[in-house]
Amino acid sequence: MTGNSVNQPNKGRHFFASYRWPTVIILTCVLFSAVAFTPRFIEYLSVGTWGHSATRAFEFAPIALEVHALFGMALIPLLFLQPLLGALLMRKTAMAKTRLMHRWHGRFLVFSTALLSVMGFYITYSFSTNTDSITSVIFMFLVALFVIIFFMQAAWEARKHRIERHLDALVFGMIFLSLPATGRLIEAVMRAGGVENTRSRELISISFGFQVELVDITILIISAVPIFLWCVYAIPRGVFRAHPGKFWIAAAFLGLPFLAVTAQIISRS
Repeated sequence: MTGNSVNQPNKGRHFFASYRWPTVIILTCVLFSAVAFTPRFIEYLSVGTWGHSATRAFEFAPIALEVHALFGMALIPLLFLQPLLGALLMRKTAMAKTRLMHRWHGRFLVFSTALLSVMGFYITYSFSTNTDSITSVIFMFLVALFVIIFFMQAAWEARKHRIERHLDALVFGMIFLSLPATGRLIEAVMRAGGVENTRSRELISISFGFQVELVDITILIISAVPIFLWCVYAIPRGVFRAHPGKFWIAAAFLGLPFLAVTAQIISRS
């Protein structure tokens, strides 16, 4: 009894020391989403529409996009709760009710994010049939795909009781789930710098006299976010050794939109 009472608190301290950064990154991604979408949600409640700053996909799938956005905003508070419940499980006083709540809440989040991503696929399809913006289509498709993959992997690893891999998958899933919000923050910074409409098809000149759409430049910046966050999280923890495929996914996420922009530049030259 004495040995257990000594080792249990040490186990809890070891857990928080080992998994501090996964928890911080998950909560940071959720906070980004809350900061980016709360003003838009208030605008929607007061005006009853998304206004002129909404994505062009609203023209082609208005009902789906409205449900998608409202559903995603409703999930933000729930995403705060899950990592906190997981951390409580490692405490000495963790109860069976906490474990049960964490399990069913996690299942609900997996189902909800998968449904949210499937709706994103539909919106992307509606958008792709009415536009020639290849970069936007690739970006939105990959975001939805990777959210589904990583959240399903997180559920699978939890069932296998591989907690470290479970947290890794959650971090990667949350990074991609927060990308639309990160994009809104980046666009807000660009507008603050004098760019009036980052969603426009306005062409801007880059080196060697080439021109490219402004929205493509925005998407390329957002595509670099997973690589930056993965370097902050994955390299210090040696995650690349356990999950080498995620490195190639990160490279593809940045590389495919870059190839699309390059193709557009070549076609205009």
